[in-house]
Amino acid sequence: MVVVFGVLAGGCQSTDKREMTWQALHAIDVSQTLNAASDPCYKEASFITKRLIGEQPSDAEVMVWGLAMAVTHMWVSNQLEARAAPKWVQAVWDLGTIGHTGYAVVNNHHNGVRPWGNNVSNSGCYG
Repeated sequence: MVVVFGVLAGGCQSTDKREMTWQALHAIDVSQTLNAASDPCYKEASFITKRLIGEQPSDAEVMVWGLAMAVTHMWVSNQLEARAAPKWVQAVWDLGTIGHTGYAVVNNHHNGVRPWGNNVSNSGCYG
């Protein structure tokens, strides 16, 4: 995924610190989702993500979702810059998506989902 992203990012106008921050958080979120997807004690809880890839997605579904979100985010960020959107609009987009993704990563961690390694045992395991 990192190699594909690097190739796609090569043609972008700029990849600033805010975009790289979001991409790094998103990579952690994707890693958490991959780890949770293979664990029968965890279900995808995010409303939008669950509608896109389901409660127990396959690794391929998680990777396609992750790559699509990464490319889409970078495309929107570049379009805002290329079309000279007001700086406050760009800041709201950047900081809003960083905040949302950061919240998801922290919430996943709080719920026991780890990006690499074993998830925390879930007392309400349904599997």
